[in-house]
This record gives sequence, structure tokens and C-alpha cells, in this order.
Amino acid sequence: MRNRPTALVLYNWRGQWPMRRWERQRIFAWKAHFPGRIVFFNVGFPFDPAWITALDPDLVLIDATALAARYAARGSNALERAVAAAPARARRIAAPLDEFLSLRRLREFLVEARIDLLLTALDPALWDSFYPVADRPYAIRRMLTAYIDEPLIRVARRASPDLARRPIAVSYRAWETPAWLGEMGVLKREVGLRAAAWARAGGHRADVAMDGEGRLAGDAWIRLLGASRAVVGVEGGSSLIDPAGDLALAEAAPLSGAGWTPPPSVIVATGSAEVRALSPRHLEAAVTRTFQVLVEGDYSGVLEAGTHYQPVGRDLSDIEAALDRSRDLAYAQAMVDRSYQEIVASGRYSWRTAVREITAQVLA
Repeated sequence: MRNRPTALVLYNWRGQWPMRRWERQRIFAWKAHFPGRIVFFNVGFPFDPAWITALDPDLVLIDATALAARYAARGSNALERAVAAAPARARRIAAPLDEFLSLRRLREFLVEARIDLLLTALDPALWDSFYPVADRPYAIRRMLTAYIDEPLIRVARRASPDLARRPIAVSYRAWETPAWLGEMGVLKREVGLRAAAWARAGGHRADVAMDGEGRLAGDAWIRLLGASRAVVGVEGGSSLIDPAGDLALAEAAPLSGAGWTPPPSVIVATGSAEVRALSPRHLEAAVTRTFQVLVEGDYSGVLEAGTHYQPVGRDLSDIEAALDRSRDLAYAQAMVDRSYQEIVASGRYSWRTAVREITAQVLA
């Protein structure tokens, strides 16, 4: 291994601009913390594989956006050409975030591409069912969907750490709810509706927008959190698992539409079998010291109910009572300050720590 290794980050981006903050952060955080030269390569546009061969990288990191290319033959071919152009000696890392979709094709690619390390947000209890040991010639490491970086902390510092000085009682944003999220998609929408209803009933100011309305780009979401005493939410994930890739994402109807049922090949997961993980929003709320009212869950082992967030049952029957706790400023302030110290100030969940540990493992 060279004293100053070269890393190649493969991603695929031709869509929304500007990027969502956490997605941009995930792709480009390696620039600040990788101990060597780093090159970013967008496989979403035409390229000559000889460029990658000439670069001669020691490490190839395949981002979730590039792995999503498996949904279409054209995109899949581009990713395969890019990986094949790297030297055989290069270590290879894959970091998917959407393992509940086209899982079979993903597993095939991991073997074909000679992946050395798989970074996954999946609960370790699910690893063997998603990636059977007999078919797994690569190591697995748990990775969060996002980490904390200094730019995020700097933006958050503009907000008052004193919840009593914040003008908004509760905030939330939800994208359009696609059918392929299953019951988890229903929860993502319902928590927002219930939070808005709580605010109306109590005469509290809310900034809640559903179904993709009121979209916020760049740091606008962080500023909204910093102006809010509370935010509601649920773990990221899906209640449907699609090993064969039979779900037509572009044509999937909203769950609110009548008559939609998943194809027979799709697994309808419940409880502990669901794909669930900490969302970037939960770390952002910890950084901004915003009181989190969340559907109770594991949250990738980072957030603890009653310690870092106010838990709500899955049926949301107690969400109003949980939101009422945000009105107890002494209680809420103690919780957000504790969350900040244990999650943010500790540095355990920073991009600096994540990149250092991953690099040490794969380039050892």
C-alpha cells in the first residue's frame, strides 16, 4: 500500500438539485477525512473506463446512489464498467441504503464486483437473512445512514440552545408516501398529520408540510429545526422487502390509494423483521437541540427512548401526551442537552470517526 493512498468514490447523480444536505454530506465527507488523495466520479454520465484505470486507485467506494443503478440495465452496465476498470489490487467497499429493493441483484453484484467490505444500515440481526453466510465472501460492518460533520454543527450554532426562545412548537416534513414503504410509509405521513392536529387543538404554532409540499433545500431544514421546540418522526425504512426487484417504483401508487397490493414475490415484513434504521433527521435534531417525539424503535442503537427522545407507541395513541411533554421546558431542555452531549459532543457519530475506522479496517 502506498504511503498516501488514492480513493475513488463512485456515485450516480442526475436528479434533484441541489442535493439534499445529508446525501451530499454522505458522498463528499470522505474529502475532509480520508488520509490520502480522493477522487469523486459520477457514473451517471458517459465516461471512458480508461480514466479510472489511469487513476490506479487503492480503494474504490461505491455509494448508495451508484448501487441504485441496478434498477435499470443501462445504469447497471455503467457501474459494472467503472468497477471493472479499477485495478484488481484495489480494495472495494459497497455502501447500499436500499437493501429492501432488488436485493437479489445487489447480492449478485457484490460477488461479481469482488467487494471486500459491505457497509450496511441493517440491524445485525438481519444480516444473515439478507446476506447468507454461504454466499458472502466479504466482511460486513454496520454504518449509519448519516453522520455529523462540522458544517452541520456550525449551522446549528446559529439557533438558540434555549428551547423557551424558539417560536415554533412543532415542525415536520414528509415526502410523498410511496407504496413500496408499506406500513412504515403510513407512519411517516401519519405522525405529521397528528402533530399538526395537536398544534391546532392547542393553539400552538406549527410548521408541518406533507406529501412533498413545503420542500426545504440546503440548510433550510436545519434552520427550521433550530427554530422549533419539537419535531416528530419515525425510523427510516420499509415494511416491504423486494428480493426479486418486482416493484415498479416509478409507477407505485400512494398507500392512500385503494386496492394496491404488493406482488406475490414481495415480503410483507412486520415488527423486528422490518428494515428500520436511524434517519439523518434524528442526528440533525440532536445537533440543533430539538426535542424529538418519535415512534419507539431501535434507531440503530444510537437513540435511547426516554433518554434522547420522547417515545410514542406505534398506534400513535399517545402522541398528543408525548408532544405535551415538549411544553414542560425544564424536562425538554434536559433531554435535548443530554442528547447533544452524548451524541454530538462525544464525537462517536462524526464523519471523522466513521471514515477513520472504515479506512483502518479496509486498508490494514
